[in-house]
Amino acid sequence: MRTITWACRTIPTWSPGAREALDRWGFGLSSVRFICGTQQVPKQLEERLSEFLHTDDTILYSSCFDANGGPFETLLDSEDAVISDSLNHASIIDGVRLCKAGDLSTPTMTWMTWNRSCRRRPGAAWADCDRRVFSMDGFIARLGEICDLADRYDALVMVDDSHAVGVIGAVAVVRSSTGCPGPCRIVTGTLGKALGGASGGYTSGRSEIIEMLRQRSRPYLFSNSWLR
Repeated sequence: MRTITWACRTIPTWSPGAREALDRWGFGLSSVRFICGTQQVPKQLEERLSEFLHTDDTILYSSCFDANGGPFETLLDSEDAVISDSLNHASIIDGVRLCKAGDLSTPTMTWMTWNRSCRRRPGAAWADCDRRVFSMDGFIARLGEICDLADRYDALVMVDDSHAVGVIGAVAVVRSSTGCPGPCRIVTGTLGKALGGASGGYTSGRSEIIEMLRQRSRPYLFSNSWLR
């Protein structure tokens, strides 16, 4: 009996497709995206991801590690603060460490500690970073509660959707319990799991945020384009 594992190379139609792509586009490029490393394919993929995720725009990274770490240094400074779940992926933890914002790590699934954390830094601009599914423990984040708290403190919410997209829904829930559009402005994810098993990651969200990442995100600016 033949077994096909989704998101891996055993899917029969993928090998011919990969060969056709190599013949047409070649095996990668010799520079970064903003110099000569952008072809039609990555732009089409960014557009398709934005459509799938219901966001304004999307930026591709060489890995989801870079996609998770890229926003922090770009968007935050020493006057800001980040609330990060203690079970977040290493890429998020490293991204927070590399930026100058205050790091307030919270025990997993205990978002009500926001109230105490926010009192410790009055006047700060807040960012919350969580995973939608915590793969090692099986926890699913209650994003409605997170967005409600973010509304209260005018905080930006970033969600790592890597273990959820295509599995428990197409996109992270970005609405508060009131039914109004919530402040979940950044969604990151990987192309290496349910979306096909390819390399690479993405950051998706509001157009002004994605444009800022294109101009200032160092993992994007200083990484050669990968095979697309």
